[in-house]
Amino acid sequence: MAEDENKAVELTGLSNSRLSVQTTTTPLPKISFDRMTLIGDLNKDKSQYMADLLGNSPFVHLWNCLTHKFEGQIFTDKVYIEHDRFKADAWDRRNFRVEFNPNNLNDDEIDWLKKNIFITLDNVGFTRLDLAFDFEEDLSDYFVMSDKAVKKNVHYGLDGKVETKYFGARDSDRYIRIYNKKQERKDNADIDLSFEHLWRFEIELKRSRVDEWNNCFEDMHILKPAWTTIEKINERAIICMLLSHENEWGKLARHTKYKYRKLIKEISDIDLTDLMKMSLEKVENNLQKQIDFWLY
Repeated sequence: MAEDENKAVELTGLSNSRLSVQTTTTPLPKISFDRMTLIGDLNKDKSQYMADLLGNSPFVHLWNCLTHKFEGQIFTDKVYIEHDRFKADAWDRRNFRVEFNPNNLNDDEIDWLKKNIFITLDNVGFTRLDLAFDFEEDLSDYFVMSDKAVKKNVHYGLDGKVETKYFGARDSDRYIRIYNKKQERKDNADIDLSFEHLWRFEIELKRSRVDEWNNCFEDMHILKPAWTTIEKINERAIICMLLSHENEWGKLARHTKYKYRKLIKEISDIDLTDLMKMSLEKVENNLQKQIDFWLY
């Protein structure tokens, strides 16, 4: 998150917010759009302008260049662009795509994209938004429970500790990742962040769910179950198994699933969803302004 911190919406205070029935010292998370994908139409009368602009720019690298299509990167891989007029016509969709992480762009780069790329596009809209919540807390013990059935996968590090949890299908309209951001920065960029803990809860929204970005986890509960407080040893063992091996849920009968979902809620005094909703409400207008900035 070293580069993310400059653009992320900063949130502080409220360290003793009321969550469910227990007080927590978890600070409000920092929230940002971690990735955006926009599409639009590059009309034929602007194709030559775009070709001249991209072909003569020192910070643009293009490949697969034909008269009707090209791919490229801008600002040394910070921005990916793709144009394919034939494919767009065949699939009845817009022909120009731009992907980027707004946190990685400086003000001059943002201004250049707006004035040179987006000004040439018509019918611009989002097809993907990644909404990121950064917590200075270890989220490895938290359990995500959805009112809807979702596929769950857990990846462990070499030390046997949880590093990433995935919820949903990769190609679905909503895909959720919870991962150790501090470890990710260490592994991928050899950056050792100063935080004791830094975990990211990231919601990838695509297609129809993009317009629901500010209401995208209403069906979820992000719980920290105190499973050791369960008195009956057989129930304690089953809950421990279900929390550690989430694929075991698929082997339970419907009424049994209901029983243990209810029990998990009862033994979880903290629901991070409440904190996330509170945090999002505080910065919702600023995030909407970011969306509007790229569209208009």
